[in-house]
Amino acid sequence: MAALLTVRIPFPDSRWVSFLEASPDAGIFHHPAWTQLMTECYGYWPFVIALLGPDGDIAAGVPLMEVNSPITGKRWVSLPFSDDCRPLYREESALRKLTEGVVSLAAQERIPKLELRGTYPENPALCARSQHVIHEIDLSPGEKIIWEKMHDMHRRNIKIARENDVKIIQGETLKHLEEFYYLHLLTRRRQGVPIQPWKFFKRLKELFLDRERGFLLLAYKEQQCIAGAIFLHWKDTLTYKYGASRDEGLKYRPNNLLMWTAIQKGCEHGFSRFDMGRTDLENQGLRTFKSRWGAHERPLFYTSLGANSNHAGEGKIMGYMHKILEKSPAWVCRLSGELLYKHFG
Repeated sequence: MAALLTVRIPFPDSRWVSFLEASPDAGIFHHPAWTQLMTECYGYWPFVIALLGPDGDIAAGVPLMEVNSPITGKRWVSLPFSDDCRPLYREESALRKLTEGVVSLAAQERIPKLELRGTYPENPALCARSQHVIHEIDLSPGEKIIWEKMHDMHRRNIKIARENDVKIIQGETLKHLEEFYYLHLLTRRRQGVPIQPWKFFKRLKELFLDRERGFLLLAYKEQQCIAGAIFLHWKDTLTYKYGASRDEGLKYRPNNLLMWTAIQKGCEHGFSRFDMGRTDLENQGLRTFKSRWGAHERPLFYTSLGANSNHAGEGKIMGYMHKILEKSPAWVCRLSGELLYKHFG
């Protein structure tokens, strides 16, 4: 029997696209449009490490991007700004072979840093860590059962939003996206972190929202937009990706109504899973908020070369930026994102 071969193939590749379509574990961050978005907006170099069978078909694979930054260094990441981008494979033996191939190719290319956002088999060169969790709601029982299983707090807050005449619309236009971006800017500045460049959201709209791979929900109190969220979807999974809100509007509980509306839409369109996104382990408040929707919490593992992850250096830089941004005008948050965001993928 011919040996399996681990190779690096360019992106996009028709074999990889076909493999994704056939893989039940492929998520929105595996979608070629997500890689295209990262490439166009941040200038990363995309490729796929694939395990090829004797007939040339892919038996296992993972998408990666090479990030070259004068601030955070050179590294391979699968994938930047992606919560979960697990390796895809047909058999466990193929995953083990793929893992060995990734390590070997990184060594050959003298890549100093490697971050794989998923779980891999044990390998002496790799170190797995879990600093985040992910929450998932099973949508298959339907809207009524989900409503009955959720915590009373969420039901009360949804009622409060409705009693205060909070209206939810699906944003379709560039103006709607601009309203969300302004709220997102306020939120990121409040959190003391840079915002993604405007061109990123504009291109996300073109690649995802306009092509029915996601939607934008906005919450209004009277004529003012007080909260918004962006959801992406592919196959059977709806994924929460970005959220923003106005401080003075939180008393009307718009985020509860936004999340419930997304769940309703997920059930209506036949999705079986709602991925609520990753949460830092130490953020107990957000973990509780998500769990009370009836979500199952699971650890999210990231794998790196030895203990050589990029997070220690990034943490120091982000700590300095946090102190500056939370006390600066909103335009500083936006400018820092335009200039620096791509370095932290």
